[in-house]
Amino acid sequence: MPTCLNLKKLFGRRFKVEYEESYYAQYGANARIEDPWLMIIRCRFGHIFPHGGETLAATVDGHPNVAGVLRRLPCCRVHQDGDFGELTALFDVADFPKVAQIMRPRRRRQVSPEQRERLRGMGFSKGSQAHVDVEPTAQGCVAADQDGPEHVLPQGGLFGARKSP
Repeated sequence: MPTCLNLKKLFGRRFKVEYEESYYAQYGANARIEDPWLMIIRCRFGHIFPHGGETLAATVDGHPNVAGVLRRLPCCRVHQDGDFGELTALFDVADFPKVAQIMRPRRRRQVSPEQRERLRGMGFSKGSQAHVDVEPTAQGCVAADQDGPEHVLPQGGLFGARKSP
């Protein structure tokens, strides 16, 4: 069996790495098995996935301009070509930055050290799901009728201010 690049280990700190739909059909809804062959990086214009060895593949669907740019890149070779902007291109893992600049992969949220300290002060730690009670501020709120219960709603009601026709 050929080797496969593990996208989570290579790019997981910077980009969102997910499993494709067939992973859950094969392993079940709550599976915890790491299968690098079924990992993908979703992008704005398609997705990137391992092809085998040191090769990755980028699939574009419905974006003819992006497909044309990938087709013209010297580092990419066309593996599958379709109608109206459908393309699968193969490229070496070393050329990932060039292809990522075109495909625009979804990035992971990056937390600065200052934000991390602020979150720790609120009770969050890596891997925890701590609940933090935050007192609502009355800034920009209007009290309800004095006869009824004293509820505080944002100005304009529950769904914001209505514009008059």
